[in-house]
Amino acid sequence: MKRNLLSIFAIASVLNMSAQTIIFEDNFDSYTAGSGVVAQNPLWSNWSNGTPSDGIVSTDFAASGSNSVIIDGQGTDLVLPVGPYNSGKYDIKFKMYIPTGSTGGYFNAMHTWSGSSTNYQWACDVFFDGSGNVTWTTGGVQGGGATAGVDTWFDIQLTADMDNDAGKIYLNGSIINEFQWSLNNANGSAGANVLAAIDFFGTDAANGQGTYYIDDVQVIESTGVSVKPSARISKVSVFPNPANDNISIEFPENFVGGDVQVLDLTGKAIIREKITQGSLKKVNIESLNNGVYLIKISHNGAQYTERMVKK
Repeated sequence: MKRNLLSIFAIASVLNMSAQTIIFEDNFDSYTAGSGVVAQNPLWSNWSNGTPSDGIVSTDFAASGSNSVIIDGQGTDLVLPVGPYNSGKYDIKFKMYIPTGSTGGYFNAMHTWSGSSTNYQWACDVFFDGSGNVTWTTGGVQGGGATAGVDTWFDIQLTADMDNDAGKIYLNGSIINEFQWSLNNANGSAGANVLAAIDFFGTDAANGQGTYYIDDVQVIESTGVSVKPSARISKVSVFPNPANDNISIEFPENFVGGDVQVLDLTGKAIIREKITQGSLKKVNIESLNNGVYLIKISHNGAQYTERMVKK
C-alpha cells in the first residue's frame, strides 16, 4: 500500500471557535485509477464482504488533485466505518458530483453497521435525482426542497452530535435538515444514539441505477471548546497501514517533547510512548489483537489522529 493514503493535518484548528480533530481524511490521489478503494485501503469497506461492491477510483472528475471515486449503479456500495461513537460531536464532510445523464445518487448514515451483519439501523437517507434535487428521510419524516445541481462539485456535511442526540444535513454550507439522531429514519422508532458508518450506494431518488462521484472525504471530531487559532501543520505519515508488528511515524518537523498513543475504539490508551528525538518514531504493536485502532500524536498542545489497522 502506498503511504499517505490518509493525510493527517493540524488537529487543533479553529472553525466557528470549536476545537477540531481530523480523524479521517482521504482524497484518493494516492490510489491507482481503475482499481477499487477497499482493495487499496482496508479502512474502507464494502456493504457485504461477499459482494463485489467496491467503489472504483476514477480520473473522470476530481474536486482536488486528479482522482475521485465513482459510485456507479446498485452494484456499488462503498462504506466508511466510523467509530462507532456514542458520545461527542462529529462532522462528516465530502464533495459530490452528479454528471449529466445520471439519474442521481444516494448516501446514508448508520447507527449500526458490520460487514457481515444482516441487521442494521439507519439514521438518515439522502437522495438526489437526475437534476440534482435533494430529498431525505429522517425520524420517519420525508423532506426536500434543496437543489445541488449537476456537472458541478458540491459540498455535503453531515453533523452527528451524540451528546445532544441531534443530526444536521448541510448542502454547500447551509443547513437543509435537522433531526433527532437516534430515531430510526424509516419509521421514527427509537434507535441507538450511535454513529457507526457512512454508506455510498449507487441508487437514486427513484430507486434506480444512480451514478455519482465523491472526493475529499473527512471525518472531524468537534469538542465545542473554544481555542485560539493555530497554524496548519505539515503532514504526519503513519506506515505501513495495515501493519503486523511495527508502525513508523514520520514527522516533517522535529516533534521532540510530544508523545504517541495507540488507542482502541473506546478511547482507551493501549500503548503510550514519548517522542524523544529525530523525525521518525517506531512503535511496536505486536502485542495488539487484530483490528482497528487510533494513532494519536500530541505535541505542544496540538493533537493528530489517524486510524490504523493491525492484522
